[in-house]
Amino acid sequence: MKVITSLPDADLSQPSVVSIGNFDGFHLGHREILKTVVQRSRELGCRSIAMTFSPHPVRFLAPARAPKLISTLDQKIRLIESAGVDLLFIAQFDEAFSRFPPQDFIQRYLIEGLKARTVCLGSNFNFGYRQSGTVETLRQFRPTLEVIEVPTVRVRSTLVSSSQIRELVKAGSVSRACRLLGRWVQIEGAIVPGAGRGKSLAAPTLNLKPENELLPRIGVYVTRISLDGQAFLNGVTNVGVRPTFGENQLTVETFVPNDSVPVDAAFARLDFLYRIRDEMKFDSPDALRKQIAKDVQRAKNFFRLLRYVEHHPN
Repeated sequence: MKVITSLPDADLSQPSVVSIGNFDGFHLGHREILKTVVQRSRELGCRSIAMTFSPHPVRFLAPARAPKLISTLDQKIRLIESAGVDLLFIAQFDEAFSRFPPQDFIQRYLIEGLKARTVCLGSNFNFGYRQSGTVETLRQFRPTLEVIEVPTVRVRSTLVSSSQIRELVKAGSVSRACRLLGRWVQIEGAIVPGAGRGKSLAAPTLNLKPENELLPRIGVYVTRISLDGQAFLNGVTNVGVRPTFGENQLTVETFVPNDSVPVDAAFARLDFLYRIRDEMKFDSPDALRKQIAKDVQRAKNFFRLLRYVEHHPN
């Protein structure tokens, strides 16, 4: 997949099928839209394109109301690439861009710039100055522009949306968020030195400095961690402030039981699978050590059940 940040870089010698969106988290709804883009592009012999924005439009227009993003830009690029599109156009969202009337946006960016033959998007998509453009605005450009409205996706009666996923993650409901994402909730960042207390508790931890804005609610989770691009290892992660030791700085600490981990790991990707409990203040390090053992056992039970489900899907 080619990634561009300006229209001249598109270098399109053929028409395209395009979708436009923020694609934060790249959930099941986004996947369905880009699946339609790729399918239609193959039918027409066109290039498949996803167009997104940096920064998030709300962050530019109303910073105080801007949501904490689910994905980093690097994560979003990787996830969109996994959908099989040919080109990702990351448009710079600034004052001039925000003032484009919807009709001018369609003409300049879609028809002239990306040579769009077809546009695929969800029914709730808005664009242009003051978000006044809708799917109906795009339909005014038929037959020059084919418009495919992709139905919304629901999982167990819940509408799949980035805002809904954010609320679930903030509440610690990572299992439900995973269902809407179609994958595990993942954060990533550098491995940094910790306080060193884990060794004294017989539970040395990997301390991650997240690049992601959105983190699960403070608590203890069943997780999997990949170090420097290696295979994922099962783990237990505490997102919290370590109240037993009187601290107040938020940390993300992962204990990997029964595995030796590289002591010189620099970068990690951390998947959140299931919430075990709230973070608690214990009367002593020994009481904390006993609770960690219980958390590890619950995590092992979870992975045992997960393996069974994966091998017996029906």
